[in-house]
Amino acid sequence: MRWDREVDVLAFGAGMGGMTAALVASLEGHDVLLCEKTDQVGGTTSTSAGTIWIPGSSQAVRDGVPDSIDDARRFLEAEIGPRALAVREAYLAAGPTALDYLEARTEVKFRAPPCHPDYHSNQPGRALAGRALAPLPFDGRLLGKDFSRVRPPIAPLMVLGGMMVGKDDIPILLKPFASLRAFIAAAKLLARHAADRLRYRRGTRLVMGNALVARLYCSLRQRNVPVAFDAKLVALVKGRERVEGAVIDIGVKRQTIRARRGVILATGGFAPNPA
Repeated sequence: MRWDREVDVLAFGAGMGGMTAALVASLEGHDVLLCEKTDQVGGTTSTSAGTIWIPGSSQAVRDGVPDSIDDARRFLEAEIGPRALAVREAYLAAGPTALDYLEARTEVKFRAPPCHPDYHSNQPGRALAGRALAPLPFDGRLLGKDFSRVRPPIAPLMVLGGMMVGKDDIPILLKPFASLRAFIAAAKLLARHAADRLRYRRGTRLVMGNALVARLYCSLRQRNVPVAFDAKLVALVKGRERVEGAVIDIGVKRQTIRARRGVILATGGFAPNPA
């Protein structure tokens, strides 16, 4: 095989999974290329609430809603039975560690809301808070001209032509005259958005999944991890024992790129192509 380029890790899909994988690979000292078939990062993560479910985190302890991994284990047993026991145990063990790793070394930060119950909260081992973690808001202005690379959320999550609204903002905006504190908070939100619209196509105060995407993308930029946009995976190159690289159309140019350590497919669960 004739290679146009070589990297350690080749990742496809610039959503939460692909960006996290590329970021950790870079932090561990590998040469990484992240490929995204569109011209923006985020995928479906950018239009989501951005909430993750990780029991027993230090973030839950810090925010006053500590959680028990043993209770979470009982909850999962009630929810899904004996399936995937090894994967489940690995997830319960590694989840809190992964969060601490990212929080210590990147811009990815989460908080534990004071009330966010498990689905099916009548099951044994359920928690009313502490497992569902939300990304902290992010200032999109920190991305500079690359702010436009962050895929916008869906329209119902924005008001006034592009201002993102999170759960904590709703009571303030619905009843701005309920108190002096509410009025000041609402005025600050509106003033910030008005200033944003003088320079950007939408508001730069990002919350929920959009904040998570921006935090990951900002962390990638800080480490100078290259992201190839309009990069479509054409085929995987298979050797005798493993996948050795991929054929990729980056814009109008076709390239064959070797991955010395591995290829990561993080292209989501919504691909229309059955193959």
